[in-house]
Amino acid sequence: MQDIVILMLIWIGSQTPYDIHGSLPNIVLTEENNICKNYGIDNKGQCQAAAIKGFYNKRYTIYLPSHFDVASIEDQGRLLHELVHYVQWSNGKQNSSCLGHLEVQAYELQDQWYSNHNLDRVTDPFKMVMLEASCDD
Repeated sequence: MQDIVILMLIWIGSQTPYDIHGSLPNIVLTEENNICKNYGIDNKGQCQAAAIKGFYNKRYTIYLPSHFDVASIEDQGRLLHELVHYVQWSNGKQNSSCLGHLEVQAYELQDQWYSNHNLDRVTDPFKMVMLEASCDD
């Protein structure tokens, strides 16, 4: 897993102005309900409805589902999305005027990763508009 993380960090660094140097994040494979609990959702029904595919907890830890397959491009895209958040926070972007911008950037880079690997982009354009709309700057 470390090799793909390093490769993805280098790729993120080539696509953004972020500094990618430093320690690697912790990667934890766990059950969906544990990902939800770390995200702040304790209700099983809300957890299933949220369909969280991964989570970065801002303490250098990325949580991914236990069925994560490092050989799967789709799963790699989910890891990449969380790595973008790791890099954003490592570069002080948590103080951004709107966290929606950071989420949009993570989805855009995830979709670019998929496109580079001949997969369709997965992010709903309406979702992107709504994330941006939450920002008033």
